[in-house]
Amino acid sequence: MSYSFDDHSVPPHSIRALIVEDEQLCLEATRLLVGQHFTTVDAAETGAAAYARLEAQAYDVVFLDLMLPDASGHEVMEFVRSRHPDTLIIVVSGDSSIEAAIKSLRGGAYDYLRKPYRPEELIKSVRNAVQKLKLRHDNLHYQHRLQQSEQLHRLLVNLSPDLIYTLDTEGRFTYLNDSIGTMLGYAAGELIGQHYSRIVHNEDLELARYRVNERRREGRATRDLELRFTRKEGTASGSNDLPHIVAELSSMGLYRPRPDGSEEFIGSYGVARDISARKQAEATINFQAYHDQLTGLPNRALFRDRLNQALAQAKRQNGLLAVMFLDMDRFKNINDTLGHLIGDSLLQAVGQRIRACLREGDTLARVGGDEFMLLLPSIRARDNAALIASKIRQALQAPFNIEGHELFVTMSIGIAVYPDDGDCMETLTKHADIALYHTKDKGRDGYHFFLHDLNTHLNGRMTMETDLRRGLQREEFEVFYQPQYEVASRRIIGMEALVRWRHPERGMVSPGEFIPIAEDTGLITPLSEQVLQHVCRQTRLWHEMGLPRVSVAVNLSANQIEQPEFVERFMATLLAHRVPVSAIGIEITESMLMRDLEGTIGKLKQLSKLGIEISIDDFGTGYSSLSYLNRLPIDTIKIDKSFVHDIRPSNNGTSIVAGIAAMTRGLNLNLIAEGVETEAQFEYLERIGCHACQGYYLSHPLDASTATRVLGAQAL
Repeated sequence: MSYSFDDHSVPPHSIRALIVEDEQLCLEATRLLVGQHFTTVDAAETGAAAYARLEAQAYDVVFLDLMLPDASGHEVMEFVRSRHPDTLIIVVSGDSSIEAAIKSLRGGAYDYLRKPYRPEELIKSVRNAVQKLKLRHDNLHYQHRLQQSEQLHRLLVNLSPDLIYTLDTEGRFTYLNDSIGTMLGYAAGELIGQHYSRIVHNEDLELARYRVNERRREGRATRDLELRFTRKEGTASGSNDLPHIVAELSSMGLYRPRPDGSEEFIGSYGVARDISARKQAEATINFQAYHDQLTGLPNRALFRDRLNQALAQAKRQNGLLAVMFLDMDRFKNINDTLGHLIGDSLLQAVGQRIRACLREGDTLARVGGDEFMLLLPSIRARDNAALIASKIRQALQAPFNIEGHELFVTMSIGIAVYPDDGDCMETLTKHADIALYHTKDKGRDGYHFFLHDLNTHLNGRMTMETDLRRGLQREEFEVFYQPQYEVASRRIIGMEALVRWRHPERGMVSPGEFIPIAEDTGLITPLSEQVLQHVCRQTRLWHEMGLPRVSVAVNLSANQIEQPEFVERFMATLLAHRVPVSAIGIEITESMLMRDLEGTIGKLKQLSKLGIEISIDDFGTGYSSLSYLNRLPIDTIKIDKSFVHDIRPSNNGTSIVAGIAAMTRGLNLNLIAEGVETEAQFEYLERIGCHACQGYYLSHPLDASTATRVLGAQAL
């Protein structure tokens, strides 16, 4: 047979493999990946089937899943070890616990792969296993050729990968096999006559005493003692560049019989196996279990462990400690616009910069996508936590340069202090989280300590969220219509759809109370879609009644327009209600545009080509720029009510409103003013050529039945 991965000579015998796996898809994938490297590949989907296969014949390699429907993978492994000790076992398991991995390695597994594995990981493991089988075959071949030779014993000893030695009664080396060179970099002659302490790590000398030069025999002799041996200076290289190795030592005393029947102690015999790779693998598995793989920071599990330890110490010493929740503001925008690779690099840089602000004993952990937690043990006062929070905010003020992108980061922080804000881990983390939400509610980019009235506020917010979800299911939301009047004729030419919530217990709930919560929780998307359904039904009814045709504008949320199939779903709703595209318009805000300018422009152009009228709402309060206005397929600009409010009889208007009016004329766009409340404001807007306006001066928002009567009256 031949191997596709090297040009070396191969064992002349066939190589058999057994896959023990109960998941059919995984079994077939493994068979496909490893099949070319073995003469025969058999499969067993249960422990019973595996035992039957192994009873019938021996296998060179067994790919073993730890979780089988009728047996433990570790039991199968013990069976293989007892019946076929030379079989190489590669564990391929979905069990991600550290204990399973370490138990498998200590139980004799050749390698351990976690499902889902990368194909290249499995192929690499297979290549190494086949190469080991080749070496084993070569060793057996040499043994057969030299079995009649006087040098057989010495050759076998020197071919052993383990270090084999003998000592005299004083602990000096009298024999070392050739493995001393590969293991520690010494030639055997350099150490003959030297005391064993020459190669034992200084910190392990006491442990090695009476063990390396063991005098006992049989059951009392040293077995599998972990010990560090020091390499010869200047020889550490390769994957393990440490100046020492970790060895597993077994040793026993050597005795010579005397004529009187007693025995004379003549020295010690020992075997040391290099287990550095295994120890490194165990350390890697342990690190991955308790650290975030992206940033290398502690994860939630390690943070909880350290917090519990710090709490125990604080209780004993009557001290203080602080727990902080840190959340990056608007990190999703960076991920959505620049991609996850840039986002990941930014998270790493942010973690490093925050870590530089802390003391040696503080713990910074990454516990979520853009969420961090910070433990400050042994603080003297609450102000110490505030000082660290300010230090972190100051450290983040400088921009981050990530692959040519200059990025600015702000952080919202919530702080809870033991014992004032809680005396256990769960309470402290919960209260730090509540304080974080308060920071976000107050505009982000800051920090707040937990206060007990914040809990009441959060409970109210959670109740509101629950009611919102129920309200959507029960269709408690209504649409009111704000008439838009043509300034010249004072006739209604359009409507703006405004959502209102008729709560079964609280009555009418102000949009200012529920819209921010809907946006934070993602409920704004189904709410916006429900509003569009209402508007389409009402618009169709007005058309069937023969009322004057007016365009109804609906407000879009950022989450809604960011949906991949937004345009298709929007147009499908209009088509389902048989509403012409000229009857429905959309309004978007400047801040929503900036979340994903390129993606939003593309979708708006699709809608514009289909005949949908597009308006920019709250113009002048965000990123007003001629450069993006020229790129947008918009028909109308709406002046924000804050500018209209500044129009007074005494100042005869404002330069901002006049400037916006002049700009819209230059761009050949319609202009609608919001929030018109006085006759003076209306007359000023009329003088500067404003096309249309809306506000309490002309009409309050109307429910559907009232809006129908108003349109009917205008038709007379």
